[in-house]
Amino acid sequence: MTDESQTQSPPFGGKLGQPVAPVDPDDLKAVWRVYRETEMSHPGQRVGICMDIIARECKIGADVQAVVYRIMMLQLIQHVAAEQLAPWTKEGELSEPVFLTAAQIPMEWFGGEERQGLPLDVEEFFRRVRDAT
Repeated sequence: MTDESQTQSPPFGGKLGQPVAPVDPDDLKAVWRVYRETEMSHPGQRVGICMDIIARECKIGADVQAVVYRIMMLQLIQHVAAEQLAPWTKEGELSEPVFLTAAQIPMEWFGGEERQGLPLDVEEFFRRVRDAT
């Protein structure tokens, strides 16, 4: 007999619908760099990165799960709104206003449920990026 608590993954992030904590833009940039370097060294492959490695890139006390979640949302924005993001992208690298905005913009935790759109206001995201430029 298997104990169900031993077979389930530990929860990631916060409670569904709750706000995601703002993070330090420097942590976001550092973790973004790790993801980019991993993608470049493993082209065409899906590779996971250990949370311990990610945590080492962040400042002490950082909410590492919030950093990773915000990176995932930034990747989605990059995928679904590449043209809108183009003015702040140079040779595949994102500019400072993008990281400042992604680190602070209100968003909420989601996962598993069906949902229309991203858990953040994409129009507000781009307005804030423009204002930070």
